[in-house]
Amino acid sequence: MEPFTVACCQVRAFDLEDAEENLQGLLRALDEAGKAGAQLVALPECAYPAYYVRDSDPYARSGVRPFEEVAALFGAKAREYGYWLAAGMAVPHDDGSLTNSGVIFDPTGAMVGRYDKGFLWHFDNFWFRRGDAFPVFDAGFARFGVLICADGRQPEIARSLAVNGAEVILDLTAWVSWASTVEQLSTTQCEYLMPARAFENGVWVAAADKWGPEDETLIYAGRSCVIDPRGATRVAAPSTGDTVVTYTIDPTTAPPATVPRRPSLYGRLTEPWEAAPAKALLEEPMVPAEENRRIAVVPGSDDLFDTSALISRYEALRAQDCDLAVFGGSPGSEGWQAAMPAIEKAVRANGGSLAFAVATSGCTMEQAAVLVTPDETVEHRATHGRGIDLGESTAPVTPTAAGNVGLLCGDEGLAPEVGRCLALEGADVLAWPGFGDHPMNERIARTRSDENRVYTAAAWEGGGTITAPTGAPLTAVPGDTGVAMAAQVNRANARWKDMAPGTHALRDRVPVAYGALVSDR
Repeated sequence: MEPFTVACCQVRAFDLEDAEENLQGLLRALDEAGKAGAQLVALPECAYPAYYVRDSDPYARSGVRPFEEVAALFGAKAREYGYWLAAGMAVPHDDGSLTNSGVIFDPTGAMVGRYDKGFLWHFDNFWFRRGDAFPVFDAGFARFGVLICADGRQPEIARSLAVNGAEVILDLTAWVSWASTVEQLSTTQCEYLMPARAFENGVWVAAADKWGPEDETLIYAGRSCVIDPRGATRVAAPSTGDTVVTYTIDPTTAPPATVPRRPSLYGRLTEPWEAAPAKALLEEPMVPAEENRRIAVVPGSDDLFDTSALISRYEALRAQDCDLAVFGGSPGSEGWQAAMPAIEKAVRANGGSLAFAVATSGCTMEQAAVLVTPDETVEHRATHGRGIDLGESTAPVTPTAAGNVGLLCGDEGLAPEVGRCLALEGADVLAWPGFGDHPMNERIARTRSDENRVYTAAAWEGGGTITAPTGAPLTAVPGDTGVAMAAQVNRANARWKDMAPGTHALRDRVPVAYGALVSDR
């Protein structure tokens, strides 16, 4: 990848009836991007004719120009300025179907490809056909792929683009938002989901969003932005106003920090939903009022593993009705196995469950997470990480009073496939004992909860957080206080996987399209 300038065109939202005024605004934005010297340009989701199209034939409405005519105008702008363009458009097909697509134009103005939105959100399902391919385009200076809005909520989509060779992901989006004031409009996608996608895949993300209301029922967040491979937002627009966000991407300024993948461990991703253990669990009857539990996170430290301190802290949390306590890892943990009888005795005597992580060094470095319940002890060696001896299997999902727990050890939390496989196996809670502090820890924890609709209890050196299945933070450890923090959870919330009406976090995946994720290429 060579240095180049990307432009994200943030444009006002228009109702379908105002398609012509909308089009003129889009053409002005494309002119501005060209005059700014952009080499890669993005227009938002369904920039034309509108996002809320109301039926599968919006081009039949008065005042809406034919798709081919508008595509020709967009292609002419790409040719005039010599840039690559990804334009969000509602694309009609010969069979009468409609796709929510990113249409790709090269610098000659030719339409060279298309990406169709794969994760349809709510009323998308009423008029759009789902896509199932993740193409990557070689612009010479960079290889780029496209995702569209809610696609960012499915880890497999950005991951497939990265595995297919994308160095840059263009997010053509219509971030529906809410706030008490227009200036406060924001979205979980720009706050943590897309930074997480950039970080976990080691790619640049450039997001082009709309602003303002549409159909008097939707309002968009603006906040068009460019995010680097470490998850840092380099430039962002405000919540309102037409603007073209430009940024010169220099790959040497933010080298990726991704965790190496282990495709042989991800087989569950390509299996049909009907075969997933989670499907059967979601069909079980449950009385929510009987499922209230309490879980806690305890920050780790750089001290040596201290059995008596661990047990004492656990007993204190059990006295406060905590059903699961997740302790941050101890980097110097030689001899931890000798402490297990005392730890197991304490759990049996006090009830509840205890998770912690250990790291040992010898001929090789190993990291492991341990879950102790009154009935069993699960020892799980980390399958992901750098400079450690890796385990060869994902942790089992273990029943506890707080719900079914899936263990993530250290860097496993940074690899989206691991948490996804545990969710498909039926985890209600991802217990993530980690080690060193990292600026992305909290955003990754929120992402793992949001994308899988599970609780995440993460603890690391000096910090920790518990996040709800919606991705909302329930509690967090005040920095470097060493204080244990607890939150109320309810297993019923983790069995409710609907993100919006007709939009299911697990069922609406497309496993047949994820072959690249389990390939060793």
